[in-house]
Amino acid sequence: MNSKTILVGHVGVDSGQILICDPCYIDSSWKKEDFADIRRYRHQGTGDVLEYRKDFQNFEERLKIYDKTMNQMIKDTEVYELPTPAAKHAFSYNGCCIATSNKNGCAELDNGTAVVTSSGYGDGYYPVYAEIVDGRVRKIWVDFFQTEEDEFR
Repeated sequence: MNSKTILVGHVGVDSGQILICDPCYIDSSWKKEDFADIRRYRHQGTGDVLEYRKDFQNFEERLKIYDKTMNQMIKDTEVYELPTPAAKHAFSYNGCCIATSNKNGCAELDNGTAVVTSSGYGDGYYPVYAEIVDGRVRKIWVDFFQTEEDEFR
């Protein structure tokens, strides 16, 4: 077996995430929907549900009823984040954002139309590599950041 690794090019990231899909789905399946940054938290003591942009506009805003900011309450574990209601993520920008906000930072969209992942540390210009075996692409990967292990390879 003849195998080699090549630098395919670089991918620019401005939303902190990338999408992998078959290009034939973009025109036929992409949904044009507004971005909805829905983050909900339950207060441990009162049971109240606090929603970002509904109950508070930013995480440093002091909530009068608790006399604390959301950042303080999160740090003090007075609130915990509730899961996003949608189990299936739409093939859309909004679906990408919701999917990458989960604890793993990645998910499948629209039952296999695409996969989306956060880009490690956010926006940037990242190298994309491919392993070529006998003239065919075996796998590709995006290197979002280097680790100490990478230095010793």
